[in-house]
Amino acid sequence: MDKHHSCLNTRAIIEYFEAQAPEAVPTLLAGLGPDIAHLPDPREFLLETNNWVSSEIVIQMFRNARRITGREDIAFDIGFQSAARKKLGYVQRIIMFAYKNPRSTLKRVQAINDKFNKNKQIELVSTSRDRAVIRLHWMAHIPGHLDFCRFNQGIYSGIPTIWNLPPAQVVETRCFFQGDEYCEYHLKWDKKSFLRETWQRLVVPWSLLLRSTIKELEQDKELLKHKFNETHRLNLQLREKINQLECLQQTSAAAMTLLFMQDMVQFCLGLLIKFTKLDRGAIFLLDDQEQTLSLQEAVGFDPERVAQVRDWRISRFDPGQLVARVARDGNLAVIAEGTPGEPCQADPGLDTLQFAAGLAAPLMVRQQIIGVLLAGVQPGAAITRADQEFVTSFANQMAIALQNSRLYSQLDTSERRYRGLVENAHEGIWIVEIDGGIKFANRRMEEITGETKLAGKNLADFWDQENYRQVETILEQNAAGQVVQQELEIISQDRGPVAVIMSSVPLMEDGRLLGTFAMFSDISEKKAMEKQILQQQKMEAIGTLAGGIAHNFNNLLMNIMGLTGLILAGIDGENPVQADLKLIEQEVVKGSALTKQLLSLGQGGAFAPKPIDLNALMNKTAGLFCRTRSGVAITRKLAPDLPPVEADPGQLEQVMLNLLVNAWHAMSRQGHMTLASQAVTLSGAFCESYKRRPGRYVHLSLTDTGKGMDEATLARIFEPFFTTKDVGQGTGLGLATVYAIIKNHGGIIRVDSQPGQGTTFHIFLPVSAKAALTEPTRDDAILRGAGTVLLVDDEDGIRMVAGRILQQLGYQVLAAESGLRALEIYRREGDRIDLVILDMLMPGKGGAETFQELIGIDPGVRVLLSSGYSLDGEAQRVMAAGARGFIQKPYRLAVLSHKVAEILGTS
Repeated sequence: MDKHHSCLNTRAIIEYFEAQAPEAVPTLLAGLGPDIAHLPDPREFLLETNNWVSSEIVIQMFRNARRITGREDIAFDIGFQSAARKKLGYVQRIIMFAYKNPRSTLKRVQAINDKFNKNKQIELVSTSRDRAVIRLHWMAHIPGHLDFCRFNQGIYSGIPTIWNLPPAQVVETRCFFQGDEYCEYHLKWDKKSFLRETWQRLVVPWSLLLRSTIKELEQDKELLKHKFNETHRLNLQLREKINQLECLQQTSAAAMTLLFMQDMVQFCLGLLIKFTKLDRGAIFLLDDQEQTLSLQEAVGFDPERVAQVRDWRISRFDPGQLVARVARDGNLAVIAEGTPGEPCQADPGLDTLQFAAGLAAPLMVRQQIIGVLLAGVQPGAAITRADQEFVTSFANQMAIALQNSRLYSQLDTSERRYRGLVENAHEGIWIVEIDGGIKFANRRMEEITGETKLAGKNLADFWDQENYRQVETILEQNAAGQVVQQELEIISQDRGPVAVIMSSVPLMEDGRLLGTFAMFSDISEKKAMEKQILQQQKMEAIGTLAGGIAHNFNNLLMNIMGLTGLILAGIDGENPVQADLKLIEQEVVKGSALTKQLLSLGQGGAFAPKPIDLNALMNKTAGLFCRTRSGVAITRKLAPDLPPVEADPGQLEQVMLNLLVNAWHAMSRQGHMTLASQAVTLSGAFCESYKRRPGRYVHLSLTDTGKGMDEATLARIFEPFFTTKDVGQGTGLGLATVYAIIKNHGGIIRVDSQPGQGTTFHIFLPVSAKAALTEPTRDDAILRGAGTVLLVDDEDGIRMVAGRILQQLGYQVLAAESGLRALEIYRREGDRIDLVILDMLMPGKGGAETFQELIGIDPGVRVLLSSGYSLDGEAQRVMAAGARGFIQKPYRLAVLSHKVAEILGTS
């Protein structure tokens, strides 16, 4: 608040009342505002003419004066008395007296006014020996009151009395406080005669004035001495306050720079001792549940005693502990010798620390108590209100510092936890600045890119041209505030292109893009798995189609072979057509081999699994191959004591021969192969993509030194009719058949190959718990018999050819073209039917359903199943339900004769 009045004005008001009504002085000084109320001695301050106060304080003093006296014009009387009773001060009186008379004084009234007031300008309009016109121009922006006008009228009225003249007559013609532009006073006083004026100059000695002045000087000397002592005291207080402020300032700075709590607390408690009369300090903090206090740090205490208290946990509700009480009620506590804790009780904590005198202040942040500050003084030292205020301020600063330290610790813990999560995340993460520079990358990102120390590199280095264009589009979308996810291929230094899903999030500030935060999921394994599954599904679809074609083709071949055999049986060896018929029979055998491969693709080939020794099978197949091929060397690394596998020997021989032939062609008919076997245990992760169970497998591998294959070729090698051989050198069914057979056996097949580095085929077959069986010798003799056979098949040609073969073997034949027809015949002729040869695949009522109804009619019925597919799936279930045997089309006459004789018991 601006100050416009010298305390000469307030002194005039106070001295007036001290002379008239001294008991009213306290009331006079009441309500003057906080600036005056907070002073140690408001009266002394307001009597000192060198001090200045605001207009509001002077207005309030005049208001109090009116209330005390009940007079509205009291300000006039105070102004008059200040001049008439010579209360303007001795310096002012000497100045005025030196001007000889009122006229001379009024000519210098503005200069005198400027020394004591800044709220108005004085204009001397006119003057003569006994009268004058004065205007007071008040400052409109400074608060004023009509009492100011009355006070000045009183002064002007009393000025002539300085020269022992009667008071002047003052007439106000205009008043600023009543709406005019200024206050205008017309003054008139008595003139001195020339002789009297001269006489007074010569006769009235100056000594009278000097004696009065000397008396006041002596009074002022005592006042100055008192002022000096007071100033010295204030200087000491000021120095103490400066030290306290410096302590608080450095504590505040420490709170911003020393983020670790222990360092910060030690430093701040050291400041407390360095800059103040306090000689020790300690911090007790509440736990996270705000239930117990523990000593955080102490300075200035005996270290051994501090060590005793450090492990204490003081309950916040312990009535015998002072720090607990302060933490509970939040009030500052003053500790004098013999008064810690609650009355008449000892305080274990303070006693242990030997804390006899000082202060205990709550550490409070946003109305929440987080701990207690102990600040000690030497016993007997006085603790002032200023000390209490300082310790309270210091405690507030410490509370903020401690809270900052706690927040930093939590932030540091959170950051370390976040960094740990980011560094160990399964996804790659990088943060890229707007210029493309990589600011941060985690370990997984380095693994994906095959680079170390990615920070500082540019993201453009990790994409080919096509993918980088997509990345630029993503960054443009990020700049628009969009979150983008897209599948891309990033370039890895050690793996080449790696399929990833990139999720890019913009880092924005005030609508401006600062960079991007991107996460990368490596989906290369998933893509490879999808590729395998797609290949598997494609092979299944092709196999189903090929199997269906092969089944129908098999029926045709059986008819051709059967009819050819019947013709050959009916002619003699001299017949010229015999050679042609033999040639037809050979071509049928070739066609049959082809249909077997097609049926293998369709999972319907002849499949008779049994426990076998793969080492023996591979030795046999490799020996046969080497005897028929020159220029090829095969190294065999077969593990001894290899466990058996459940497999069809014929089909596995076909697998091995196909792989050997394929390798032979890849090596241009000369080179070196390595054939190996071993027992392995496959994990769930490895088997998952192949849809196989983990466990024990036999691992077969065939490695060649051929030209190898690129990725495009590897992706298609198991497709039927796909071949890299020249026209006429291959059907393209070899590897497709291998794939189908291994899959039908519940196995896994993999290929490793690179151009110019050869090829390795890996086959994994489940281990069997059964012992390996030796292969029996095949008997090609034809067995004849007798009895009635019901032949059930939807194909007319099959019924005709198979019926004639059975008749030639000595059996009577009843034929049925469907399941329903077979059931009708059996119900009618069942007593004389010895055997039913039942086709599995027929329209309408199939073989399985027909069989169930047959055993319903006759539980002892003897059934031989016949199918172009293998003994698997539905056929196996019928066998388990009571069928006596199974024969696969096309069947030779000898095989059929043995099967029928075996079932009828005539073999």
